[in-house]
Order: sequence, then structure tokens, then C-alpha cells
Amino acid sequence: MLRLRTHPEGIHALWTFAKDNWSTIVAKLPPGLSLLSSVVQIVTNNFCSMEDVAEIEEFFKDKNIKGFNQGLAQSLDAVRAKANWIERDGQDVRSWLSDRGFFKGKL
Repeated sequence: MLRLRTHPEGIHALWTFAKDNWSTIVAKLPPGLSLLSSVVQIVTNNFCSMEDVAEIEEFFKDKNIKGFNQGLAQSLDAVRAKANWIERDGQDVRSWLSDRGFFKGKL
């Protein structure tokens, strides 16, 4: 699962799987178990944009998050922090990498 969580396509695949199978996940991992909180963090923590935050919040807005609300809040805080960092420093990092020949993408 680690490789899925570190690759953009894997991050989205895990999230899609979790959304599509949410009722099964909750049935097998009741909210009283800390494992559900861990699963929520695994499938949400590696995003890095405010659009991702909005999508995650939208998905959980009509769900009972009791039992994993703290894990979800921590994930959303982490995603917001990454999104803010990218917004603030992304261009500087791209320029630095490009100047040293490491970044071949579009600036």
C-alpha cells in the first residue's frame, strides 16, 4: 500500500476505492476501532491541493464521522498545509530545480 500512497495515480486510486466501498469499510471497521481512523488518514493524507480538501469535505459532510473525526481533521490539516506550501513556495522550488537541470516540466 505504501507505493500507492506515494504516487499521484495511486493516491487517487486509494481515495476512489475508499469512496466506492465506504459502506463496506465502515461495516468491517466500526468507528469505535482506531483502525478506521487510520484508514481514513491513509486514503486522504497524501493530497496536496485545496480542491482535494473540498472534495474530501464534500464526501464526509453527510457521513457520521464520530470515531474518526480527529484523524480526518488531522488529514485535512496536513493537506491544507501542503497546499499552502505549494502555493507559497512552489514556483521558487520549480525555479531552483530547473536552474540545476532537475526539473524538465513547465514552469
